[in-house]
Amino acid sequence: MNELTSLLDHQQSLLDELLVLIDAEKTALIAQDASELLRLAETKSAALLALKKNDDALSLHPDKQLLTEEQALVGKVEAAQATLLRCKQANQLNAQLIEHNEASINRLAQALQVSRNASSLTYTDKGKTSTISTLGNSIEV
Repeated sequence: MNELTSLLDHQQSLLDELLVLIDAEKTALIAQDASELLRLAETKSAALLALKKNDDALSLHPDKQLLTEEQALVGKVEAAQATLLRCKQANQLNAQLIEHNEASINRLAQALQVSRNASSLTYTDKGKTSTISTLGNSIEV
């Protein structure tokens, strides 16, 4: 049971670390700090791998049935599940921020295309604006 307790404590600390990383990711997304986002992505990936490794150790433990039977362990499992839920919710918010930023960048790109050369403005098959610099240059007579 001591080994299960230490695995669960480690799981909780990994989840707490992941939650801090996701919050830092949100801050970097709001600040549009690309270099910080790249650094956080690498750190987050390593944290997720460590979490998976610990998960595997828990699932392969010979006394894993104690996780649902022993009251002290049940409490630790529930705490870890609650932290995991908070991680998932925070990650979903970050995904929405990313989608919002992508939409803003697309609108800006379209506005720049329109202002750059309105006389050669066309639309792609997906309805996005496109400028074709060779428009009308290849007409043969």
